[in-house]
Amino acid sequence: MRVDLLHQHSSKSDPMGKDFDYAEAFKSSTINFGKRYRTGGPISTAMAESAVNQVLNHRMCKRQQMRWTPRGAHLLAQVRCAVINGDLTAKLRERKAQSAEPIPENVARFLEQLQRVAA
Repeated sequence: MRVDLLHQHSSKSDPMGKDFDYAEAFKSSTINFGKRYRTGGPISTAMAESAVNQVLNHRMCKRQQMRWTPRGAHLLAQVRCAVINGDLTAKLRERKAQSAEPIPENVARFLEQLQRVAA
């Protein structure tokens, strides 16, 4: 076996460096699932993912006369998540600040109504 192939690149090409400690670098973002489970917190997003998949699969099946494009379904799921999280307005303001075009008045009214219904 040619073990030398594992070391064929210079250490200078390693973006992390030889002293990089993955566990230490990402310690603050590692989730303690045992602690979450013991306190009754969520440890899986399977139920939410399953619900989204059911809705999308129902709408995207070939028997439906109207179908969403994959991009449209993805964008709709993003909007729905923002509504549920309660940060739709903040995300839209952020998006508006990045865009030179203002949000049309009718769209703004619709989004405000959507936010009220979700609350």
